[in-house]
Amino acid sequence: MARIKEAAINLGLVASSVLIGLLFCEFVLFRFILPACDVPANAFVNGLIRYAPRQSGTWCVRNEIAAPYAINNQGWNSGIGDYSLTRKPGIMRVALIGDSMVEALQVPHDRSIGERLAAELSDDDVPAEVYRFAISGAPLTQYLHMMQREVASYRPDWIVVVLVHNDFDESYQFVQGRYTSSFLKLKLAHGKVTAEIPPTPWKPGTADWLRRTATARYMYYRWQARLDVIRDLMLGPAQAAAGHYEANIEVDDVLSRMSDIAVATDYAFARMAEVAQKSGARLLLAMDGARRAIYSDSASQVLALNRLCADLAGEHGIPFIDLHTAFRADWSVNHRRFEFDSDSHWNEHGHAVAARAVARVISEQPLD
Repeated sequence: MARIKEAAINLGLVASSVLIGLLFCEFVLFRFILPACDVPANAFVNGLIRYAPRQSGTWCVRNEIAAPYAINNQGWNSGIGDYSLTRKPGIMRVALIGDSMVEALQVPHDRSIGERLAAELSDDDVPAEVYRFAISGAPLTQYLHMMQREVASYRPDWIVVVLVHNDFDESYQFVQGRYTSSFLKLKLAHGKVTAEIPPTPWKPGTADWLRRTATARYMYYRWQARLDVIRDLMLGPAQAAAGHYEANIEVDDVLSRMSDIAVATDYAFARMAEVAQKSGARLLLAMDGARRAIYSDSASQVLALNRLCADLAGEHGIPFIDLHTAFRADWSVNHRRFEFDSDSHWNEHGHAVAARAVARVISEQPLD
């Protein structure tokens, strides 16, 4: 009994020490000594996962990124404030759709591809406003859903969809995440799309509360302290033999699904073209490049996805921009990287180069 009592006392002391330490971190250390950065809260409105309106803060990654964000009344990160359904006479309206690349929390909210695109078009004597509709983690099918549920109602002249390499298999495969079930998905069977799976309405839960604590905002978001990263540091990478990782995908795994990816992508492009036509907008697709291959002047297998998209876009009569070409041309002249050292999203230079490429295509195809 004496040993049990002693063990219980020791366990209580350890638990009390841990609790006191956690409380100190949460209410003192990461609020006043090492202040945590901000994380915007989500919302589910009009069938779309987005952010709760009227938020502002600073998004941080390590000591490299400290970018102010501003969520407008419609729930999107925006450098121009609220969006208006009413059109301004003589002003071209461009709707820009994407995932975290277009959401662009990593750069100041007024210096993303959207604001750069508006400036580029205005420099070409085409007064323009650019509305961004983007949420982290969204796949290709969610872009379609965003077009249908929200973007079309703004009656844009152009709808520009920015594609990245993990958009495709995630359009029909479910992946882990706080709100990934709230994305539109496709059901595939026997080499064709058999159904669209509607998003599950999102509601905040325990995970959402935890992610907004000061401790999580400091450790998880700023310093990217993930359990898998800690495990790999201590035990070695668990996926060492699984192939190579590039452009935010496990390349061999994704490319092994190219037949299904082609089916899903063809379906999504056709539906996007249909929605754009019905809303009176022109559709333009732009796809990220294999930036690591550009720096090393080497070939990249992930560009198979770029080629697939270019071919399918051509079949549906959709203009397509391969940003790999634009990035490679800029790199040959400026030798400036397009992303951060601690984060693979575009930096301000990457956003500027992408915006310039999109503006060039839009300017060359004036509205009727």
